[in-house]
Amino acid sequence: MQVISRNRFLVLAVVAAASGCASATDRLNEGVALQSQGRYVQAVYRYAEALEKDPSLTEAADRMLAAGDSAHIMLMDEADDLEMRGDPVSAAGRYSTLDQVQSRIRQVGRRLDPPPNYSLIRRAIFDRAIEFQMELGQESMEAGRWDEARAYFADARNGEFLPSRDQVERSYDQETETLLVWARTEMDDHRPRAAFEVAQMALEVRPSPDRQTVLNVRDLQDDALELGTIVVAVTPVVAEPAVRDWLGGEFEVQLDSDLNLDHWVNPPVFVEMADHLILRNELRGLLRGQALASPTLVGRALDLIGADLGVMIRLTEVDVVERNVDRREYEAVVPRNVRQGARRTTVMDTVPYYTLEGDLTYDLEAEILLVDPSGREVQRFSASAREEGPFTRGEFDGDPAQLELGGRAHFFDPTVISDQMALIEGALLEELAVAIAAGTYDQVLAGIR
Repeated sequence: MQVISRNRFLVLAVVAAASGCASATDRLNEGVALQSQGRYVQAVYRYAEALEKDPSLTEAADRMLAAGDSAHIMLMDEADDLEMRGDPVSAAGRYSTLDQVQSRIRQVGRRLDPPPNYSLIRRAIFDRAIEFQMELGQESMEAGRWDEARAYFADARNGEFLPSRDQVERSYDQETETLLVWARTEMDDHRPRAAFEVAQMALEVRPSPDRQTVLNVRDLQDDALELGTIVVAVTPVVAEPAVRDWLGGEFEVQLDSDLNLDHWVNPPVFVEMADHLILRNELRGLLRGQALASPTLVGRALDLIGADLGVMIRLTEVDVVERNVDRREYEAVVPRNVRQGARRTTVMDTVPYYTLEGDLTYDLEAEILLVDPSGREVQRFSASAREEGPFTRGEFDGDPAQLELGGRAHFFDPTVISDQMALIEGALLEELAVAIAAGTYDQVLAGIR
């Protein structure tokens, strides 16, 4: 058995070697076909693949070098023609292709000597291609085609044409200047938010911007903020009676407090929050005993405190649904007072009671109104929140204290039921606060160009 196994391995090794040689021969033949068609670059790659499979294949090596020489002559002629036609970038691309051809030949242990003065010619055409890209970038910048200009400057330093350090730095300078000019143009067009964002991009062109760029960007952004910042004042949260009846009056008070302490304190750029206490003092004076503020009154308060927009928040609807309820029936014996003739007497009666377990889902809607100092409605939108949590409760047509509940007492414990609802309502409050703040900021920023 050992001899047979060894012979089998020998046969497999011979077959594998033959397969490898056949594959190398296939690559050689493909290279010959490509070379005969004048496709010298592709032929070089096929010959290189053949040599990788069989380094002893001298015919592939000889043909590869011959095809490489032909590729140099052909591509350099094409480059001359492209340059004369005013396309130095494509011309330089032909030399990049030749660099790749030489690199592929070196990968299989061979070397191809380029034509005389090849390095000088290549460097000169690379420089012309880079300069041409810089000129195109300048033309695009002057025409206000900002993204196109940036692309040309980035291409000039991307490495394909081996730019010098000075060329790389110049392309960085030009792209930075493009962004600064773009930002100033946005300012002139009264688009402060766009100007701020474009100026910020100028800081990100270089890995580490120079001091003058930082100062220029800072000045631009300061001007943009001065022109575009909106001062926003928020009135107290109110609720429709039906919402207050379910959630309790403390819910809207807590929501208002949560917004003021956590969400209105860090507004995004271009939004400044007015002191809510000052606004509320002014509103109290304007309301004169009225229960609710109208947009007109809020507008007058905005004018008094120097705010640009007022935010009015109203909780409009709450929907509470029990889902996936497991309802179980039990029986208990309880005393009951009954009348027998002229007398009342106590009898023991068997009565049902129920336990319920499931999920309690809250859906809460809020309406947010943005008004200006004239009392005009600028925008109206809604924010919503949904929270779900487990619940347990009991049902009994009578006093649960009469029941012998044992391990089921928690179903009728008001504290347990209240804690379950408070947990869900606390999460609901936080989710709605986030939705109100995010929606408000988005709407305010949408009005700033």
